[in-house]
Amino acid sequence: MQPTDKPISTIINWPAIVLLHQYDDLAYIADQSAWQEYLDHEAANLVAEDKLIDSTGQCWLMTESIKQHTLTSSTPISLEQFITIVQRFAQLQGQCCSSKLIFSNFQQGFAIIEQLD
Repeated sequence: MQPTDKPISTIINWPAIVLLHQYDDLAYIADQSAWQEYLDHEAANLVAEDKLIDSTGQCWLMTESIKQHTLTSSTPISLEQFITIVQRFAQLQGQCCSSKLIFSNFQQGFAIIEQLD
């Protein structure tokens, strides 16, 4: 797992989410410009354990130099793990019966997050 020197826009399959370490809150990131805007406002608050998860389930760990847009590739998450993340986020957003929230692919999960965000 090495930091990438490629531009973020060429390696991330947008949309993506930021999963904050030890929180169930998610930030929906629609595209490269939304990522840049997010970093402009939130980079100082990110920690190395926070993750960017793209629409294929690929995970990217934040690094010490996040202000330079450095991400380190990590193990992809499974659809089952992603369902749990979305269920927790839905519960945080006050959605009733979030444990019954099921979907069959990452794109459906991202659509749910976008609606709840």
